[in-house]
Amino acid sequence: MKIRKMLAENRVQAEAFRRMGGNELELIPIYAPDFRQIINEYERAHNGLVPSADDLIWIESQRRGRDITSCR
Repeated sequence: MKIRKMLAENRVQAEAFRRMGGNELELIPIYAPDFRQIINEYERAHNGLVPSADDLIWIESQRRGRDITSCR
């Protein structure tokens, strides 16, 4: 069960990075820590459900005050 949840979390993050455009390897160190925090908070608030890639992008965009899918 735990492995499936971890795979789902990784897939969500990978999808979010793809949707953001740009070089994914450059984006990972910038956004991965925040994504992990968002996932943990989301799971606590939603009975263990994993957020969608859209949720990650939207929440991080709100935190940063700009659309993170557009050019930096």
